[in-house]
Amino acid sequence: MIEKKVIMPCRPDVNAENDGGAKNAGFTLIEIMVATALASIILIMAYASYRSIFDSIKRSTGRAEFYENVNLALMKIDQDISNAYYVRANKNITFICENVRGNSRLDFVTVNHNDFLMAGKRNTPVHMSDVREVGYFLREAKNTADLFHLIKREKVNYWDEDPLSGGTEHVLLPNVVSLKFEFHKGNDWADDWDSRQNNMFPRAVKTTLVVKNYQAQEEKFEFVTLINIREFR
Repeated sequence: MIEKKVIMPCRPDVNAENDGGAKNAGFTLIEIMVATALASIILIMAYASYRSIFDSIKRSTGRAEFYENVNLALMKIDQDISNAYYVRANKNITFICENVRGNSRLDFVTVNHNDFLMAGKRNTPVHMSDVREVGYFLREAKNTADLFHLIKREKVNYWDEDPLSGGTEHVLLPNVVSLKFEFHKGNDWADDWDSRQNNMFPRAVKTTLVVKNYQAQEEKFEFVTLINIREFR
């Protein structure tokens, strides 16, 4: 009896091939480190760009807010001084400025005309006005060395015998370094004024305000206000 031998063709080891393929499909440690370094660089660049834009917006916002607040405070001072109120027969209506610990304090009566129709007939409107005793001075800020708040004082009963106190107070501007009022007198400027002594009002007032800005730097603002003085009867 003849035995037949079947010879099978040789095939490569499938498992060995798969192992080699799995090894070749992975990343080496160096490749992972390079990819991580590139990703880190990209993230750092993106963060730096974002931070730069954010800081630029913050500076622009702080700058705009600072000058807006300063301009509003200066506008109030200028408007009140230019409309100083005066009645010759009423000795309680005064214009007084004195030095308080190196800064000026100004107290006077002002009138802000209101052109809106408040009373009377439509064809014969009644001119209304708002008369107030006002004061501008500095008050030391809490927990902030060498800085002050600019305060405005307002009082309705301007005819009383105390022209330097009373009424309500509110903060116009923070971070103020100094406040100075000067009054045109002849060819020079005087540092103080008291109408109770000379029975006179100044023709012009120079206001100098020093404020710390949004970058903690001192900025100086100076302007001259002409008083539209006329006697009210």
